[in-house]
Amino acid sequence: MKSNVKQLTSFVLGGLLMASVSVYEVTTLYEAKEVGYDNSSSGTSHIDVQGALDELYELSESAGSITGNCNNVAKPNLGTDLIPVTISDDGTVTYADTTQAWYNYCEKEWANAVHLIDHPSKEYKVGDIILESDIRSYFVWIPKYKYRLWNVNGTDTVMLAHSIDIIFDTNNTTDIEGESCVTPMLSGETGNCNNGEYMTHPAFISMNVDGFWVGKFESTGSISNITVKPNQSSIRSQTVYNMFVNAYNYSRENDSHMMKNTEWGAVAYLSHSIYGINGEININNNNSFITGSSSLLTIQQGRHPGTYGNGSAYNQAYNTEIGYLASTTGNITGVYDMSGGTHEYMASYVSGNYGSSGFNGTNIQTYDSKYFDVYLSNSTQTTYQNRILGDATGEMGPFVTFADSDGGSRPHNQWYSDHSRFVDSSAPWFNRGGGHYDGVLAGQFHFGRYTGTSYSDASFRLVLAA
Repeated sequence: MKSNVKQLTSFVLGGLLMASVSVYEVTTLYEAKEVGYDNSSSGTSHIDVQGALDELYELSESAGSITGNCNNVAKPNLGTDLIPVTISDDGTVTYADTTQAWYNYCEKEWANAVHLIDHPSKEYKVGDIILESDIRSYFVWIPKYKYRLWNVNGTDTVMLAHSIDIIFDTNNTTDIEGESCVTPMLSGETGNCNNGEYMTHPAFISMNVDGFWVGKFESTGSISNITVKPNQSSIRSQTVYNMFVNAYNYSRENDSHMMKNTEWGAVAYLSHSIYGINGEININNNNSFITGSSSLLTIQQGRHPGTYGNGSAYNQAYNTEIGYLASTTGNITGVYDMSGGTHEYMASYVSGNYGSSGFNGTNIQTYDSKYFDVYLSNSTQTTYQNRILGDATGEMGPFVTFADSDGGSRPHNQWYSDHSRFVDSSAPWFNRGGGHYDGVLAGQFHFGRYTGTSYSDASFRLVLAA
């Protein structure tokens, strides 16, 4: 997207410069700052070409998109009992005034909301500080967007980790050769999509929404009383079935459910754009599984295993300068725990294979298929082509297997060497993000496989699609 903006800007500025210098002798050379022009139609404050060039370039960079950028961000749907909030750098939560600007995706300030406990200690109104003890869960809004495809076939060896070109848009893309394509939606399918074209992210189409709320942290509390809170131990040691059912029942009026692979991909791609941290998210290396934790930068994480522990010698909380680096935005408004913490189970599996999840061919039919991402039955650990476009698996290639510092040989993708093992018949359920001990293997582009059974290092995340 930046290249497109710069091309458009160059065209506009080129015309402006030509028009400005035409009043001078062709044989005379002038510096741009010495050339004046009528700025009445350009919208700039400068009356010299150099100043105008600088100003328009800065405007184009901040705009981020030639199609209207943040003007097209879908308004957060507050559903039932969601309270819009702003969160200050120290973590103070304030009831937001929605008649005023309370988020700004162009400034990497994502919209936040909270659920209160059933019987909060007081009634809150706009402008009030909301007590942490009254908050049940934190959520972050992921607005609908289309993104520019770069690795449809998973074999690209040129464009590796890069800023993902995102345009906020609530209309689904159509097949226009060289411009856009209809989202394929299914495992292994490419449809009419080609590199360089824009495609609406499938996470929004599958739920038929203009955006969704994602748990700001890994799920906390207990499996029968789920919360989403910072500075707490995440829920672990549960089967996928238990995670799914209790996430589903968290808030039926807000269409709550367990996160699936494409929804993880939607958050990960937004994080790696000009609207997010636009780089690798810092690892949560807290071995007590405390949500929102962020590894100290002085600690070695460029190997596997990395260095981990609990306390100020290892990590800091979400509401600190170090803590912000573990957020998808690089500030407190983003989503945490997407690198390290626990391996997060996704509601995403190999077709017809339920492993040790507690699901079977009968009970899974109880739930609408929109709550699952299902992958081709022939999937193996390296069938990256079975990805669903947008799920942040196959598009992160090419993939290379090599030995890590512990001597173990593992597959890695080209996005920060994150671990990249696809699901298969022996371990049919996806997990994402990596564990607190994973070091270089962890990240928002990490994906692995589990059997679906309970593990002491596996958790899950809530999504609301009201």
